[in-house]
This record gives sequence, C-alpha cells and structure tokens, in this order.
Amino acid sequence: MKNLKNLILATLLLAATALSSCLHIIEEATFRNNGSGTYKLTFDMSELKGMIDMMKGMGEGAGMEEPSDSSSISDGGDFTPDKGENAGGMEDPMGGLGQQFKGISESLSSVDGISNVIEINDTSEFQYGYSFEFSNVQALNRALKIVGKERFESGKSEDTFKFTGKSFERLGAGDMSAQLKEAMGGGEDDADESQADMMKMFLADMSYKQIYHFPDRKVKKSSNKLGEVGDNGHTVTITLKPFNEDQQKQKASVATKVKLK
Repeated sequence: MKNLKNLILATLLLAATALSSCLHIIEEATFRNNGSGTYKLTFDMSELKGMIDMMKGMGEGAGMEEPSDSSSISDGGDFTPDKGENAGGMEDPMGGLGQQFKGISESLSSVDGISNVIEINDTSEFQYGYSFEFSNVQALNRALKIVGKERFESGKSEDTFKFTGKSFERLGAGDMSAQLKEAMGGGEDDADESQADMMKMFLADMSYKQIYHFPDRKVKKSSNKLGEVGDNGHTVTITLKPFNEDQQKQKASVATKVKLK
C-alpha cells in the first residue's frame, strides 16, 4: 500500500507549482456526556479543482486538444494528469488519496464499539477521508490505531484522545502537521533543501484544523493557545498551519486539555 506521506507530498508539489495552499485537513469529533460520539477526518483539496478548471479553460482557449487517454474535469468527474513524458513522473495525488481511504469500512467492521463507517471519496469536489460513530473513547482510540497502522503506515500504540465527561484531552499522537513537516523535511543535498524551502513558503497558509464538539457540556478552559471557543461554549476549534513561521516559532501543536462544566 502506498505511503500517505508520499501522496501528500505529491499534492504539495502540485500546490506549490500553482502558488496555492490547496490542502486543508479537518479532524472533527463530537463527544457526548456518556462518552459516545462521532469522528470524521477529511482531506479537502476543493481549491485545487478551481485551479485545474482554470488551467483546463486556458488550454481550451489556446486551441489545445486533450489527450485521448486522459480523464477530463467535469461535474462528478475525476482528474487524471498525463502520465507521459510531460507529467514529470508525478502520480495523480487526488486519485491516490481516494485509493488510500478505500477499505476503511472493512478494516473497522470488527472493531467493538465502532459503527456506521463511511468512506469519503468526493471526486467532484476533491474531498477524501472517512467518518464513523463510536460508543466510547476506548473504541475511538482502537479505531484510530488500526487506521493509522493500515493507512498511514504508523506503528503508534499510544492513545489519541482521553475523555472523562468533565475533562477532554487531545494527545500529540497522530499529529498530521508533524507528518507533513517530516514529509517536507529533508533533502540531503542543497537542491532538495532549496526546493523544500520554496514549497514551505508557498504553503504557509495550508491548514490542519481540529474541531471538537461537546453538546452536553460547556467549555470552561482550553490549554491550547490556538483554541477558539464557539457554538455558545460547546465547541473548541484549533487551526494549525504547519508551514507558518509564526506558528513554528510558537511550537504550535494539536495537543490540548479542555476543562468542561
């Protein structure tokens, strides 16, 4: 199975070429008073669709013909870049991400406490991911470990969430922003380092957002400085920008502790 970090890197390369921070990751979870809830992870590249539509329109305006062996952008259609000589060897990142999340339902079907697993594969809007319902936080953590191992090639064994009713904690495990920075990190020669620095500059506004809902409780305090309380005190939102220099200096993290009342 392909490494998700390589697929993300291919997407970042395409985004950098367009001078557009087109990748947004949204992690959203709801925790009810009894510990049950819902979890959803989405890779949103809908901004990329507009850029590709624009490029396609420019090509048509110049009288360029589409290759007969490539798919076109249309309502509900997939985009598959030319895999010939002009493609530079880069795979289609959208199709790759779509494939990455296939089989989530089967992987989680036998996990006790997990139900209603849905795979998100919206090829018309370039949104990919998955969602499910959990009966308690232990089931949620088990599911995330399985997905992390099978889809993200992560061997992490630590939990991601803690929830007791009056307190909530998001640990540092499974931090997508850290994985993105690692994927971008490290060229060994000067050319690779220069390319990575350029892409980091172009992608300074790319976001990784966590949204946590507590319908039965109100937020008393959140330890993460980036945390914003909304929905009349029932929601905490944290928006990370992995390549933003100010956030890097602040050592921004997904980790947070929330006191509830």
